[in-house]
Formats: sequence, C-alpha cells, structure tokens
Amino acid sequence: MYQAFGLLRPTNNFTLDEAATRLRAKFPGYTVTRSGEQITIAKGEWEIELRLNADPAVLAESADLAEKISGTEDGADIAACARRVEVWSDTPDPIMEHFGEFSLVIEVLQSFQGVIAVDPREPSLM
Repeated sequence: MYQAFGLLRPTNNFTLDEAATRLRAKFPGYTVTRSGEQITIAKGEWEIELRLNADPAVLAESADLAEKISGTEDGADIAACARRVEVWSDTPDPIMEHFGEFSLVIEVLQSFQGVIAVDPREPSLM
C-alpha cells in the first residue's frame, strides 16, 4: 500500500541503530524491532518495514530516478546515491487509516542528514 525510498547521499549520517531509536521514540505503544538490515514497526494487524539496500543496482536505479525527477544535471545529488532505505507496508489500508504512521516514518528518515525521500512509484521528492 505504502512505499518510499530514503536515498542516502554519500555524506549521510543514517544508521539502522539510530533509526530504530528514533522510531521507538516516534511510535510509543508500537513494537519496533530490528533484524539484520530491516526494521519492522507493528501494532495490531498493521506493520510497516524499513530495509537498508546497498545492492550495486541501487546506484543505477538512483540515476534513473534522478533523470525522472529533476533531469541529469539538477539531479546529480540523487544520482550519486549508492544506498537507500526502502520503506513499505503491504498491509491493506483502503481508507488510508495509517497514512499518518507512514508520514511519521518519512519524517524520521528526513531527520537524518543526507537522506533524500522519494516516491519511487510516481518518481518525485517527498
């Protein structure tokens, strides 16, 4: 239902440990767990996931996103991102009851220096 990327500029200060700490503070009453490169936030039937992706294909995909969002020259900072945090929730949410939680996750990502939040489905900045 929900999806976003937090593109990590080369000079970012993002860490999964600190992200989990910030998410726990933002989501009292939710379960926030980290397993390897993934963080899960859950409450009741609803959950949202974050995963650090450092696959070599990320750099090429970032260049493609940069072209779609702002053009080759203006999107140089986006195109240089070789790692990203992928955010998604597969839990059905037909009346967007959990959009607020999704927005809070994006807010936490943007609280790190060097993170560019984008919507990969309709390539645009968030």
